[in-house]
Amino acid sequence: MSEDLKEKIEKESIKSDEFKEKAEEIKGKAEEFKEEFKSKAEAKTESNKERIDETLNRSKDVAGKVGENLSKTIDDTIIAMKTLQKNFDSRYQEYRESAATNKINVDLAENKDFYYLQAYLAGIKKEEISIEATNNSITIKACFENILKSIEANEENQATLIITGIKDGVAERTISLAEDIVKEEITAKHNNGVLFITIPKKVIPKTKIDIE
Repeated sequence: MSEDLKEKIEKESIKSDEFKEKAEEIKGKAEEFKEEFKSKAEAKTESNKERIDETLNRSKDVAGKVGENLSKTIDDTIIAMKTLQKNFDSRYQEYRESAATNKINVDLAENKDFYYLQAYLAGIKKEEISIEATNNSITIKACFENILKSIEANEENQATLIITGIKDGVAERTISLAEDIVKEEITAKHNNGVLFITIPKKVIPKTKIDIE
């Protein structure tokens, strides 16, 4: 073998070894890049998972608050409707009584402990007055007589009613109250044709709840 060919083979062998070293170096860097990329991908995935969990938790909190507020709104609406219905019933009762011919004129007042009811019953004796009570209402009954009942009967010369401003017959008035009352403690006084009734309101005791 000639010296030139031998030298050429050696040079090619050196180049081959250098190529192998570079290939190994590239391969090593590729492995490092792969591991680094894998590590970053895992970290990013974990970060995204945490963000998703945080978003879900926030959504649950928002949904819970919305549900709580909705429930409160529904409860408030039901209470408002019940109050409205009660006021309507009271107004309707007052309208029915005001439309009646033989109604009894009254004043009604209240403070935090009592209702005060005053009825005007001119010419009526206390023995002719009836008072009845339920848990949240008072009913007054009385019998009125116009002037003809005070005139002595005379078949030949009967009196004729010309003007009347006085009730005649049985009159009744029921007053509906917004709060429950203590029926057993109601008191009534009659003086000069005025009936004054004191009506205690029922006190609902509050119960303290212990927290465990």
